[in-house]
Amino acid sequence: MAQQTDPSSTTLEAAAVLDEVRSQAGKELGIGIDEIAEDTVLKELPGADSVRLLRVVAQIERVYGVEFEDEDIFRVRTSRELADLVLAQSGTEA
Repeated sequence: MAQQTDPSSTTLEAAAVLDEVRSQAGKELGIGIDEIAEDTVLKELPGADSVRLLRVVAQIERVYGVEFEDEDIFRVRTSRELADLVLAQSGTEA
């Protein structure tokens, strides 16, 4: 049986964070997680616009209890980069 990863745990796993980013983006944009690869440019996803992507970022901040600087958010292009930002903010290496 697969072990569930608690997003609020102190030690985050890169794969679990990436899955959460992809899941949140999929929910917000109404697309399947399988349409969001780790290197997919988020703003190029179907239905993506700046407001919807900021909602994804805000949800990720809530889930992981982190707060990103604006300049960091605007540098993020892919789901992998957003996951890496979560890991960096939480003190966990990617």
